[in-house]
Amino acid sequence: MTHLKPIAVLALILAATLEMRGPITAVGPLAGRLTSELGLSASEYGLAAALPVAAFGLFSFAAPDAARRFGLYGAVIVFLGVLAAGGFVRTAPSYPALLLGTLLIGVGIAALNVLMPVVVKTQNEAKTGALLGIYTGVVGLSGSIGALTSHPLAALTDFTQSAFLAWAAFGAVVLALWLAAFGRSSGPSATLLRAPSLRRHPGAWAVTAVMGLQSLLIYTVAAWLPPYLQTQGVSADAAGAALALYLVSGLPASILTDRFMKHCGPEWASEALMSLSYLAGLWFWTLGGPWIFLGSILAGAPQGSMLSVAFILMARKTRSSAHMLGLSALSQGVGYLGAGLGPLVFAALLPAGWGTSLSFVGFIIVLWALAGLAASRFSEIHP
Repeated sequence: MTHLKPIAVLALILAATLEMRGPITAVGPLAGRLTSELGLSASEYGLAAALPVAAFGLFSFAAPDAARRFGLYGAVIVFLGVLAAGGFVRTAPSYPALLLGTLLIGVGIAALNVLMPVVVKTQNEAKTGALLGIYTGVVGLSGSIGALTSHPLAALTDFTQSAFLAWAAFGAVVLALWLAAFGRSSGPSATLLRAPSLRRHPGAWAVTAVMGLQSLLIYTVAAWLPPYLQTQGVSADAAGAALALYLVSGLPASILTDRFMKHCGPEWASEALMSLSYLAGLWFWTLGGPWIFLGSILAGAPQGSMLSVAFILMARKTRSSAHMLGLSALSQGVGYLGAGLGPLVFAALLPAGWGTSLSFVGFIIVLWALAGLAASRFSEIHP
């Protein structure tokens, strides 16, 4: 076991977490520069943009095997290395480097998505819910930093890949810190070797639905909110600001989710209130004008909390870190694979009108609440 104080371990966990979205969200603001400099078509850029989400779904299942082989901390170190390597590969100004680097980044983050909540649970069982809220908030913060800084960095340095280099360098520093702290301590592994499958437990699939539906919601809204608002007469700048407010509103909410759930009493009560707030936000978006910003707050706060709810349910419903690892891999692997369909279904419904596509979003919000209700019925998820 490591000799570090708990606060130092928490700092290392949060440093690694800060690397888990920024390298991906840094790409979008650079789309124009990348397509121009590398001569990419829209489909070629779209492939690069789709790789991380595909990797999240496909490679989440590799995390438990890696934890059994290398230990929990050892597996985190391995995938931090994959993430940093992908970051450096992507600094080369070529399309193959962009694809390979982005794929490696997606693989690294996919596994860390599964492993890091389990690492959090092993630190302090009594405060797992609060710590997972902080963890989720830092994940969101990472994404915000990546989106906000990539274009200014490129403009400042006149080097499009400068943001990629900055994230790669930060990843290398985090990897070095983890090697120094945990290089000789692989972390818990014996129990992970005996971790049984949870796929036959209905509660596991309820939690998987909670994870997958919240992912589907955020990817769909992030892709389609600005275009929709512009059809309502909102300027492009205001539509972008509404999306940013939607994302930022989720940061404090995610940190406070555990306290909110305890205050509400039954788990289903907090999940119902989150869903009602999200539905209210969706309605305010349809009003246009200044109401869109109120809508972004009302929808954005539960958006941040929904991911925290998924992680808190994983921690509460499993008796050991081994079981949580299996549930985390199942729910995130299946969940992210399904989440990629959200923007496509929304687009497929557009010929019937924006109202039909927005109704699809409302339907998913209701399904999420029902999935939360189903998950709350199980006091424990076990083989």
